[in-house]
Amino acid sequence: MARSRTPTNILELKGSFKKDPKRLVERGEEPLNANPIGDAPDWLSEDEVIAWNEIVHDAIDGVLGEADRLAVANASVLCSKIKIKEASAQEQNLFNKYLGQFGMIPSERSKINMPKKKDKNRFDED
Repeated sequence: MARSRTPTNILELKGSFKKDPKRLVERGEEPLNANPIGDAPDWLSEDEVIAWNEIVHDAIDGVLGEADRLAVANASVLCSKIKIKEASAQEQNLFNKYLGQFGMIPSERSKINMPKKKDKNRFDED
């Protein structure tokens, strides 16, 4: 089975485009996920909303956006089942796959290099 394509925002956080700028040009027409993820969908149960909030809170800034809502909702359903120990091994593996895609597994997170925040000075615009 082919490996899934790494999202552009993850590659950017990893610094991949500094190493190989051509990769960014190849992805120039890719849609942006610029809007925030927002609140949990109404159709999630109370326990699933708690899981949603944990996943969104624990995610690396800039990774999750509005286009990821359905994936995070699915991961939230799985997370709530895992917490009450009712998830099958297959569901637990699927949840771990979601976490990896969100950059929330140590091996995936170790590949991300966050840009250093510049100190503001009084001449910076807000």
